[in-house]
Amino acid sequence: MTAKDLPRVIITAVIMTYFGYALINHWSEGLEETLKNVVMLAVGFWLGSSKGSSDKAATIERISQ
Repeated sequence: MTAKDLPRVIITAVIMTYFGYALINHWSEGLEETLKNVVMLAVGFWLGSSKGSSDKAATIERISQ
């Protein structure tokens, strides 16, 4: 993890904490589905093509300097 990833991790943690709190205190099926979608979106970003594309761009920038 680099310093560039820190804001993403913080935002993900805040969103997960907020939804976890809301899910425990105000459970509803819609909220549960939203939480599932947010988790899948976060996992898709960290493991998917967006993260790979970002890493590739950083590598190209580093090599070109």
